Amino acid sequence: LIVTTGSQQALDLIGKTMISPGDKVIVEAPTFLATIQCFRLYGANIIGAPIDADGVDVDQLEALIEEHQPKLVYLIPTFGNPSGATLSLARRKRILEIAARTKTLIVEDDPYGELYFDTPPPPSLLALSDGVPGSRDWLAHCGSFSKILSPGLRVGWLIAPPELLARATMCKQFSDAHTSNLTQAICAHYLTLNRLNPTLAVVRKTYAERARVMAESLRRELGDAIEFNQPQGGMFFWAQLTGAQGKPSNAAEFAKRAIDQGVAFVPGAPFYAHDPDLATLRLSFATADVAKIEEGVARLARAL
Repeated sequence: LIVTTGSQQALDLIGKTMISPGDKVIVEAPTFLATIQCFRLYGANIIGAPIDADGVDVDQLEALIEEHQPKLVYLIPTFGNPSGATLSLARRKRILEIAARTKTLIVEDDPYGELYFDTPPPPSLLALSDGVPGSRDWLAHCGSFSKILSPGLRVGWLIAPPELLARATMCKQFSDAHTSNLTQAICAHYLTLNRLNPTLAVVRKTYAERARVMAESLRRELGDAIEFNQPQGGMFFWAQLTGAQGKPSNAAEFAKRAIDQGVAFVPGAPFYAHDPDLATLRLSFATADVAKIEEGVARLARAL
C-alpha cells in the first residue's frame, strides 16, 4: 500500500496513472461529486451505472462493461456518498467475478464502512477478493481516517496491484514528496493506544440516533412531499422530491427556498455524470445534533 494525503489523493493518483483523454470510466449514478470532477480533469468519458437500495445494478454494470470496455469502474460499495446505499454480499462477489473475467480494474472507495449503526455491512471487496480467484489483480482499494478519526489529519491509503502502485508512488513524489510525517505519527500513536474502537462505538451510536431523528422528522414535517431510503450507516440521506399536491419537484429551486428559511442541503444533480434526476437531494446528519436536525427539517417544511 501507499499512504496518501487523504483518500482524495488516492483517487487523484488513480486518475493520473490510469486515465488518458477519451478513456471510458464507469461510476455509480449518483456518485461522489469530487470523483466525477477528478476523473474529468484527466479527460475521462464518464458513464453512469444505475443503483438501487442494494447498490449498483450488477446486471446493468456487467452490460456496460461489455459494451464500453472501460479503463476502470469506480464504486462506493458501503454507505455510498451521496446514495447511502450498501452493495449486497451477492453483488460484491459477482462484481469481483466480473472484474477477473473481463480484466477490468475496480476501484473501491471505502471511507464509511466502519460507520454502521447496528449490523456490520458485508466485507469489503478487498476482504472478499481472496475468495475470488484472479480478482485481487483487478482491484484497487482506497481508505481514510478522515471519516472515522479526523478529517483534518488528511491520512489515507491506496492498496492496489504492484504496477499501478509503483506508478502512483512516482506521481505522488512529484506532487507532495510524502504525506505529513506528523499526521501519520498522530494516527499511529492513536491506534497503539487502542482508542479507535471505543471511539467508533460512540460515533456509531451518535450517528444512528441522528439518522433516526432525521427520518422521523422528514416523515412528520414533509410527509408525502419527499421519499427516501433509511440509511443503515454512513452520513447521508438520499431523498427525492415527489411534487405531490403541487409541492416542489426540482431540488435546485427548493434549495433556494430552503436557504430563505435559513437551512441548506445539496441538490442531487451534480452527483450525476449525465442525465441527472433533478428531484433528488442529499441531506447530511453528521455535524448537526438532534435539536438542529429537528429545527432544520422544520425549516425545510416551511420552504415547501
